[in-house]
Formats: sequence, structure tokens, C-alpha cells
Amino acid sequence: MLSLIEDAIMRRIAEAGLPYLRTVATYGGELDEALDQAVRKFPAVWVAFQAEGEGQPLNTAKSVYRIPVAWVVLVAARNLRNEAATRKGDKVHVGTYQMLKDVRALLAGQDFGLAIDNLRPGRVRSMVNARFQAQGVSVYAMEWHTKYDYRVTALGTDVSPAQAASLPELSGLGINYHLLPDDGVADAVDLITLQQGRP
Repeated sequence: MLSLIEDAIMRRIAEAGLPYLRTVATYGGELDEALDQAVRKFPAVWVAFQAEGEGQPLNTAKSVYRIPVAWVVLVAARNLRNEAATRKGDKVHVGTYQMLKDVRALLAGQDFGLAIDNLRPGRVRSMVNARFQAQGVSVYAMEWHTKYDYRVTALGTDVSPAQAASLPELSGLGINYHLLPDDGVADAVDLITLQQGRP
């Protein structure tokens, strides 16, 4: 589910055709190392998985859990004019405030046709540091929250549909009966053989 959500977020932003946007990608540490190379891709939007929270069981069998998940969308712009212009923009360059507004309009309330709760905007944090300011760079991190239901196919196992398709066909059942007091050995056994194509 995580890769589906990530791809859907990036596709929604990329297909919006924002005229100023040069880069839409997953975040891979571009701002942590060679900033002089990263700024060539500005204005940029990066998508990063943040965290999954603790799943809450939705039934007494604990076979379905509601999982909260959070993503971060980073917006980055550069303007050598002055620090305020990196945020507010000017007639030539977009600022990060406009980028935040555009991303929020594109993502808020979206479920992308996936089995998730509608995306909710969360905190927005400035990623200010001296290195960014010296390069005329503004970066903000915007959180996005959703939830999805995780279904346990058999208690204690995690089998995907692809894996389930490769499991051997069920050919029979065995039922063990234990009398009390139970000594751990079945007192009687029923074996049922299933025949393909017959009820």
C-alpha cells in the first residue's frame, strides 16, 4: 500500500502541470549533500514516507487493523534576490508559499481511488539553516496523513494476493477430537478428502 500511495501523490503533482515545477521525485537526501547540484532542479517537490503509527484492531478477531500513515512533501525554491523572495516569490520566480498552496490544493481530500482515508494536511515546518540561506534557498516540509485497513489473511501470517495464488490447492481437512481430560493425543479423527469440481 505504501508504494501505491507514494506513486499516487507524485502522479497527482506531476500531472497537474504546474508551469514553474522542474522536479517531482521521491526524496533521496538531495538537500543533505551537494546543494549546488540540487538547486539546479529547483523549483522542486520531493515526496518522502515519514512513518506508520500503531494499528488499531477493527474487530474482536484482530484480523483487520486500521493503520495511520504519514508522508512528507518537501517544496524547495531558490531566489538570489533576498530571503523574503524565496518564500514570497516575485514576477519571475515562484516562492515556497505559492508552492505550498498549490500542493495543498492538489492533495487535500484525495484518496486517488485507493482504499485509504482522504488525505489530511498536517504540520508545515520550515527547513531553515545557514547553508540554505547562503544559497538563497527556501525549503518547507508539509505533512500528509491518511489511514488504511490492513487485513491479516490468517492470524499470525501475512500473505499477499500474489502469494495466496501460489499456495497449493486444498485437497483435504483433518478434524481432531479430544476428550476431557485432554492428554494431548486425539481420541478420534475425521479426515475429509476434497474432490476438485465437486461440492
